[in-house]
Amino acid sequence: MSRGKPAASIPMTSRQFSLLTDYSQKRVIPIRESFRLQILLLASQGKNNMEIGRLLKTRTNTVKVWRSRWEESYEQLLIFEAGIKQEGVSDRELLQRLLEVVQDRPRSGAPKRISLEQENQIIAIACKKPEDYGIIMNKWTHEQLANVVISEGVVDSISAKYIGVILKKKN
Repeated sequence: MSRGKPAASIPMTSRQFSLLTDYSQKRVIPIRESFRLQILLLASQGKNNMEIGRLLKTRTNTVKVWRSRWEESYEQLLIFEAGIKQEGVSDRELLQRLLEVVQDRPRSGAPKRISLEQENQIIAIACKKPEDYGIIMNKWTHEQLANVVISEGVVDSISAKYIGVILKKKN
């Protein structure tokens, strides 16, 4: 069964290659960034996805993701590298733009329903005694705190479990 033709090397100018190589050899850079740069540098040297996966001990799909991300960005990188009025940009500016390609993109998911201000109000209530709210107990339970937060109009609804998440985050 054929797996299709091997991936061609990704386009990368010699200046981009040099900047990324120099940067990737620094002692103190994030591991994730270093790993992604290694994928791109190997891909620019003509290594196929399986070779890169074997060399870096990662899945071929991971290699495909970063190869694809680079290829999507490449035209814009060339335009940026040329600069306004074809005057070029500094190495520092170009490196910064190149590194943006290997950064995580925002994750999908539901937007936050409870604001930071509401979280702070929940914590403020949790810092008070239950007796202040007519509850005859010494300590809050998450369920009781959720009920009070709702009755005080801080939020329309909240689970006891999420109350625990908020309180744990602030410790």
